[in-house]
Amino acid sequence: MIKSIKENEGIHVTGLADILGVTKGAVSQIIGKLERKGMIVKDTDPRNLSRLSLRLTPKGETAYQYHEELHQELDGLFKAALEDATEENKAFLKDFLNSLDGKLDVYEKEVRPDRWQK
Repeated sequence: MIKSIKENEGIHVTGLADILGVTKGAVSQIIGKLERKGMIVKDTDPRNLSRLSLRLTPKGETAYQYHEELHQELDGLFKAALEDATEENKAFLKDFLNSLDGKLDVYEKEVRPDRWQK
C-alpha cells in the first residue's frame, strides 16, 4: 500500500483498489491504520472536492525507503542463489512460479472468492 501511494502520489481509494486488485473497503481499512500510525495523510482532491487523495508523510517516506532497501537485499539474495543454476533450472523455476501464480489466481477468484472479497 505504501509503495503504491508513493509511486502514485495523490491517488485515491478507488484507484488504489484498482491497482492492488482488492476492494475499496479493504483499502479504506488499511488507509485508516496507516493514517493512525502517521504514515499517510488524506487531502481533499482539488479536482474533485468529494474525493480524498493520499500521500506519504515523512514517516511513510522512511517506511517506503526501508521497504525498497529490503527488496534490493532480497533481490541480491535471489540473484546469488541463482548464480550457479543452469539455464534449464532457471527455466524450470520460471515456469513453475508462473504456473503457481496462475493457479493462485484461479483459487482466489473461483475456488475461494469469499476469502478475498472481504
